[in-house]
Amino acid sequence: MTNLPIEVQGTMTAAIGGMMPDLDHPESALGRRMLLVSVPISSLCGHRGVTHSLLAVVVLLWLLVAVTTLPAYQHLAWLITPLIIGYLSHILGDSLTPSGVPLLWPRKGNYSFNLFKTRSWQETVCVGIFTIGTVLIFGVWERAFADFLATVPKFPRGVAY
Repeated sequence: MTNLPIEVQGTMTAAIGGMMPDLDHPESALGRRMLLVSVPISSLCGHRGVTHSLLAVVVLLWLLVAVTTLPAYQHLAWLITPLIIGYLSHILGDSLTPSGVPLLWPRKGNYSFNLFKTRSWQETVCVGIFTIGTVLIFGVWERAFADFLATVPKFPRGVAY
């Protein structure tokens, strides 16, 4: 990952952070790849439980800071910000659905803005607008895409994969 531009590294880290709250769901994108973590969390807490709370954010932040104070990992400290932003954006996104999120877990009750259902066309539009807006605001697209294309091997014409 160190050969990639810093913008791409940050964006990829935010994307991973955005998937982390769904580790409590073994059928999620990250959950399927980390079943040894996902299944126990799901069994103990269920979906949209503690991993969708501010407590989880604080614990994750504490762990990341603790790890990045070790000399071997200090160079990764800058990745904490995009990871936490991604994590929080997932929680915010889930709070827009009728189910909401247990923001103040272990306190009972979910917080919901009830704007649209999960997997609805409204969610797709909202996520699309958010993604495009983020890319435009941070100016990542132009540089990241150009840098990405520079890393793609150029094959002679007529060569098939």
